[in-house]
Amino acid sequence: MSLAWLWGIFLIGAMLLLAVAGTLLARRWVGVEVLKLNNEVAGFIYAVIGVLYAVLLGFTAIIVWEQFDKAQAGVDQEANELADLYRDAQVFPEDTRRELDTHLRAYARLVVEKEWAAMAERKSSPETWEVYNRLWRTYHRFRPQDDHERIWYAQSLARLNQLGDQRRLRLLSSRSDGVPDVMWAVLLGAGVITIGFSFLFGTRSARAQVFMTSGLALTIALVLFSILALEHPFAGITRVDPDAFDQVADIFDVWSRSGAGQSR
Repeated sequence: MSLAWLWGIFLIGAMLLLAVAGTLLARRWVGVEVLKLNNEVAGFIYAVIGVLYAVLLGFTAIIVWEQFDKAQAGVDQEANELADLYRDAQVFPEDTRRELDTHLRAYARLVVEKEWAAMAERKSSPETWEVYNRLWRTYHRFRPQDDHERIWYAQSLARLNQLGDQRRLRLLSSRSDGVPDVMWAVLLGAGVITIGFSFLFGTRSARAQVFMTSGLALTIALVLFSILALEHPFAGITRVDPDAFDQVADIFDVWSRSGAGQSR
């Protein structure tokens, strides 16, 4: 079990323990009748605290989700550029086409087999870097012989630059620190205050108050858990997967079996 899972389980358990223990201790030490006297005034203050914390919590969750979604979109775009490079290469001479075929296939394979595991440790794969550089060297050596090849060569270079941009963004995203520590301190501290403020209310049934406070604590804990799960797109509990590159490898096989570019 990863450290992130342990932190998530600890977070949920700590929030629930705080809710149950805090409610029972407040009723015992202060007294239900005294707590009931605070219900009206505490209700107005609690509404303000609840709204402020809900906005903060929701805003953070949305930002983290957007970053995760952006990382997934970047991976899909990188895989798309790889597939387009393979198709564009079919118009080149046979020796260049075979060389590009080898490098593009190796790139897709190494990203899945080597680099994805490396990104979980905030690193990159030296093997993938080497194949990526070989791909560039192949295009540097190639000299188009006619206008037809020049058009496709220009298109290929544009896609190769896009591939490099998406790769760099992916690696940068894998090394991101996620939610800053100060924000985690604010989220956790404000969460404790929000849950703790509910102890100031008094209800006739202790069981009902424990259930309500526990429900509030569980809701907050689950949202915090979702933020924890998504803040590291390539190393968190929920991760971006390399399925797009697996699909690209299948596309290469389909094109190869169909004989694309063999008529040249």
